[in-house]
Amino acid sequence: MIRRWKSGRRFAVLSIAVLLAVLLVESLWIFILSPRLVIKKIFLESDIEIPDAQLLEMLDLDGKSWTSLNEKDVQTRLETYPIIREARVSRVFPDGLRVYIFRRQPLAVALSADSGISHIVIFDEEGYVIQADSKINDIDLPIFSGAVPYEPTPGSQVPETVRQVLSRLSRLRMDESELFDLISEIEFISQGEDDYDLKMYMNHIPIPVLVDMNLNPQSIRQAFIVIDVLALTNSGPIETADIRGGHVVYQPTAGGDGE
Repeated sequence: MIRRWKSGRRFAVLSIAVLLAVLLVESLWIFILSPRLVIKKIFLESDIEIPDAQLLEMLDLDGKSWTSLNEKDVQTRLETYPIIREARVSRVFPDGLRVYIFRRQPLAVALSADSGISHIVIFDEEGYVIQADSKINDIDLPIFSGAVPYEPTPGSQVPETVRQVLSRLSRLRMDESELFDLISEIEFISQGEDDYDLKMYMNHIPIPVLVDMNLNPQSIRQAFIVIDVLALTNSGPIETADIRGGHVVYQPTAGGDGE
């Protein structure tokens, strides 16, 4: 007796066999293989020195397999740390995790006193407090002083008005680094709830200069020229110089205005 399979029946049998094979592979992957894929390797690229133990604590990988790990959750958790500006996380088959961490760049510092202990508070260009420590050494950044409002808590952020100054200061560092390096201190003088005058001190000459909030390279360069000329041409000490409004006005220490 000769049996002949029709082509349609043959295709149906092959399709069922393929589906069964796929289901078998998926079952093996879901129930047997994937739970055993423990993350054993971490590939870190970062501009921050992070000890291995601290990195593992930050990643919090306990109990997570390669397949159960949510990269977005790990990334979000890393970015809650004040020093981290941005993080990227991706899995590397079969047992690896690649982590990119980009730090917030220190831009300015301020002093804070808590229970009689002085702390140095470091800000980045977005106004976030990235560090508040009493044991920070070798800092060569402009100092913010006066009425500048901030909370000396890592992760907090200064008000919008101060962030504008930081943003312009960051642009100055990128475009005119030699001018940025001349700034020693910026004193915020309150003129109302959200309004400030800025008194700027340069590294090389102890004559403060009142400038506007713009802090563009032209105004910084003008301030540099003004105090340089005043230091060379005036016989008496000068209390302050004012270049706001496009005019140079200075006040001798003994009293009275000069121009």
